[in-house]
Amino acid sequence: MSHKNFDTVNFERFVARFMGNSAQSFVYKQAPIQVYSLTVASSFIKAPIPLFRADYNFLLLFSDGGGEQQVDNDMLKLNANDVLFIREGHLNAIKSINPSTDGYFIYIDSVLLSQIFAGKALLNLFTFNPKHSVSKLEMEWLCQCCDLMIGHKNNFTDSKEIEASLLKAIVLKLAETWPAALSRRDRRLEITMLFKELLYENFMHRRDVKFYADSLAVSENYLNRCVNQVTDKAPKQHINEVVIYHSKVLLQDFSKDISQVAFELNFSDPSYFGRLFRQLTKLTPSGYRNSLTQDLSGHMQESS
Repeated sequence: MSHKNFDTVNFERFVARFMGNSAQSFVYKQAPIQVYSLTVASSFIKAPIPLFRADYNFLLLFSDGGGEQQVDNDMLKLNANDVLFIREGHLNAIKSINPSTDGYFIYIDSVLLSQIFAGKALLNLFTFNPKHSVSKLEMEWLCQCCDLMIGHKNNFTDSKEIEASLLKAIVLKLAETWPAALSRRDRRLEITMLFKELLYENFMHRRDVKFYADSLAVSENYLNRCVNQVTDKAPKQHINEVVIYHSKVLLQDFSKDISQVAFELNFSDPSYFGRLFRQLTKLTPSGYRNSLTQDLSGHMQESS
């Protein structure tokens, strides 16, 4: 799910860019599964963090605190006993972090996704419904699994297999907690999830609804009906939103003028890109850039 046109941020780069601290630095080890306490989040991460494309997968378990986070084009409020999953290639921005935040951050290497998630349908369910809530008792169980993962690390020759098994148990436990409307097998939901998956793989070059309908071996009318019923948005609106919200990442590079950004996004007419951007965000591309500089200067004043 990679798009070379976009500036993607891997975990190592995220730490270097957004977790710097004059007194100390966040230390992590490279491994397919990495587990960290969220108690360090408010100390090391200086929110707000601008929109970026995550080049890694991660799961957040909030036993306390929370904050506000943007995932793709949705703004999510996070509280105690909430769970958030971000998949590689998707947009992410940290707007705020509650100082009392506790829980766990779990890094998941992409090579493990098929092993950890029992089938692509479950992975897509997590991907396109990234946040959901569990009970306090369920969160305690999930956090105990994280404690076990941390405790087993490097203690045994089979520690990686133990970590993967515990992480799979976490995912399966979370799957049990999905609302019935999401967890039951439904053809409309399945088609919608497959459409969204295809969209993330092809949005740079394919923006016609017919391509997605043909790829799914359904008619355009049926695809429109399924996606509308599940999301209250037409497929074309999803296509436009994905393109425009990803354009925000490119617009953060001030060395490119807006026409360059439009052409990089495969718009033949920069003025059409501008109109579509304003239609979906209520700002012009240049207005969005101005808001970035204001946010940055305000954040620098708060930090000084």
